[in-house]
Amino acid sequence: MTQVLIAGCGDLGQGVAQYFVKKQAQVTGIRRSGTVFPDGVRGMTHDLLTLPAEQWPDVDLLYLIMTPQGRTAEAYHTAYVMTAAAVVAAYQGRRQPKVIFVSSTSVYGQNNGEWVDDQTQAVAASETASKLLEAENLLLSNLSTVALRCSGIYGPGRYRLLQGVQRKDAWGANQWTNRIHRDDVVSALCLLGERALAAESLPSHIIVSDGQPTSMWEVKLWLAERLQVSTPLGETINRADYLPARGKRIVPHALRALGWAPQYPSYVAGYESMMAAYHEWLD
Repeated sequence: MTQVLIAGCGDLGQGVAQYFVKKQAQVTGIRRSGTVFPDGVRGMTHDLLTLPAEQWPDVDLLYLIMTPQGRTAEAYHTAYVMTAAAVVAAYQGRRQPKVIFVSSTSVYGQNNGEWVDDQTQAVAASETASKLLEAENLLLSNLSTVALRCSGIYGPGRYRLLQGVQRKDAWGANQWTNRIHRDDVVSALCLLGERALAAESLPSHIIVSDGQPTSMWEVKLWLAERLQVSTPLGETINRADYLPARGKRIVPHALRALGWAPQYPSYVAGYESMMAAYHEWLD
């Protein structure tokens, strides 16, 4: 029986866990807090940083899906670098799993409208991005690892942008934005897991994004119309202000080459699928 460990069994991890339970795998999920796990999952509530090495289960495939407790370099060091070190230490001198690590496209520091794909060199432009790259390299140096670099994840329960548009928060300068629906991240994680279990040769890192880089103002204008609210843009806005001045444009060539296709190929499809739940949440 295939054995899978979801280290960080939150929203994304639960989606992956449900997939492998249906595949008749033996799935263990670990989360730092909370005791609710999907049906069929052996759940453990424990901080990964203090979990004794002997309590890490022997598995074929390990997903490392962490969420930092803040946006500081220190928080990222704890969530990513220290947790990666704990994984490496736990599997020294024993059967080692294939590892899939959820990272971020923030490791690409390009910010002037450049096109970015899997062949683009990652050059961190922030301390938090440096911590992600450090964690990636630590895992890659010690275990068979694929880092899945996700662009901005949105989806059920992730309503920050919707709320901001509805509140008519100031938009700031326009920029490029790259998005990926939560369900499409899960499908990418599951696909990579299947390929890793089949011992296929995979690149050390793979981008997941919907491949439709878009002007942030375009997204907000669409949301404002869909939510039937006015925008905070003044009448004095120049035509040039509508052109994105910053950001990068991301395309997931390697993932598509593996046969992956997003269920939500653009922000329109993705946010439209969320509208009913968002209005219910507001009520």
